[in-house]
Amino acid sequence: MRLRSVSMSVIPRTTIELLAASADDCVAAARLGADRVELNASIGAGGLTPSAGSLRAARARAAIPIVAMLRPRPGAFLYSDADFDAMRRDAALLAQEGAAGFAFGFLSADGRIDEARCAALMAEAPGLEWVFHRAFDLVPEPFEALEALIGLGVRRLLTKGRANSFEEGEPLLLELRERAAGRLEILVPGLRPHNIERVVGADGFRQLHLGRFVERLDPSASGNPALRFGSGAEGGGAAYQVLDEDYAREMIGKIRAAEPAAHRSGR
Repeated sequence: MRLRSVSMSVIPRTTIELLAASADDCVAAARLGADRVELNASIGAGGLTPSAGSLRAARARAAIPIVAMLRPRPGAFLYSDADFDAMRRDAALLAQEGAAGFAFGFLSADGRIDEARCAALMAEAPGLEWVFHRAFDLVPEPFEALEALIGLGVRRLLTKGRANSFEEGEPLLLELRERAAGRLEILVPGLRPHNIERVVGADGFRQLHLGRFVERLDPSASGNPALRFGSGAEGGGAAYQVLDEDYAREMIGKIRAAEPAAHRSGR
């Protein structure tokens, strides 16, 4: 029988990781009480590698660990040699700027973990935390992939359990956590107000990943609103995405309320 909870004396405090699309989002995440942030560029494309400058600006203003995305382009996760070279160089630069770790993922043409490329990239910053992202949700054999990541020394695995929602992926998430047995942390996305009690209270997941974004218009485009930039349609392409602070505040409050009482008083 699978256990969903353990003795309160050994239940760790929940770690909340917020998504960020800019240095300003990192500042907001710290102010809202997040424990960690994942910094991306181009959040509308699923998140791409942020610049070294944006990480430096975030580090100067937000006193929480910042994990940087390493993803050179949209799409899936079979990269060219040039893409891979860019990821290695970005890892070295971002490590110098104080990244706490990296979110990354490599797959082969058949969808399995590309262990050789994972190991080569991880060698660029061996002392940092490496997080395999939702490329995992494409693998054909999740338990084989889990063991490969553990063998590589990956710290966390971001996964929805090969599904589009927490509810669909929950059985696999529980099985992955059980099989990992503390050798790797399962970082759970897909939280919504209606399922927090289940994720945190009933299932006892303690590494959570969340973030919702809203559009903000840059007023500097108001002088010629008919002009379009890039593929943007509304606002002449002058709209950009920022962390939805109201939603993040609500979610963090609900998560803390759902934790065991021993963890509700302070950080």
